[in-house]
Amino acid sequence: MATSSPVQASHAEQSARTEHLLRAAHVSRGQRRAQLLDEAIVSGVPLARTIARRYRGRGVDNEDLEQIAVEHLIRAVRNYRPALDSDFRSYAVPTIRGGIRHHFRDNAWAIKLPRRLQEIQSRVNAVQTTLALTLGHWPDHAELAEAISVDVAEIVEAEQARGCFQPTSLDAERTTEAGTPVPAREVAQPGNTYELVDQLHSLLPVVDRLPERDQLILRRRFVDHYTQAEIGAEIGVSQMQVSRRLRTIIGHLQLALSA
Repeated sequence: MATSSPVQASHAEQSARTEHLLRAAHVSRGQRRAQLLDEAIVSGVPLARTIARRYRGRGVDNEDLEQIAVEHLIRAVRNYRPALDSDFRSYAVPTIRGGIRHHFRDNAWAIKLPRRLQEIQSRVNAVQTTLALTLGHWPDHAELAEAISVDVAEIVEAEQARGCFQPTSLDAERTTEAGTPVPAREVAQPGNTYELVDQLHSLLPVVDRLPERDQLILRRRFVDHYTQAEIGAEIGVSQMQVSRRLRTIIGHLQLALSA
């Protein structure tokens, strides 16, 4: 028989305590009600922080993320109305996530995109992993467009706009494999464009033949710009394992290019 981990047990206890406080507040009045609601907020802060951590590294300061999460936790506590079969956690999680996502949509863009494109990006993010598991490969633009009922051109436009939360500075340095610093402003020259396009097209069949998890790792690292730690948390492995797998995948792609 499976047993819960200490962390899972702690989360369950925290949720149960918050629920108990909110139900007690619901039948209380005056100062007692206010005190119980304040205790419920304190009890729910770990949940808010956990949700906020999932959005780190995307162009918003970590402290700001936590503040936004706690603000929407407070809103959830104030608005929750317990019922016979209700559950505060199920009510609070989408409230907090929605608040964070609205902050990204309305305030965190370095380049302000039309709301239409922001919404398409959010909808794509919500369905692409599930769709990949269903299809057996990473969905292309046409499959994504069909899944969320928009035109393929809109998917392409939204994908091209990714990275607008926090674009890399042209003054930032990158390093070669030998560790030599190179200014990032030394971008590819126009003369190299056709060669790059040829390489990308030649790699598409290779990428399509990769295992589903390898395709997900590539997508998360180079399209969605997840950190290796975030990728590891999503697929259930360590950051070091993600790093090793990335090296293996990239080596495989390099061999395919040289073949």
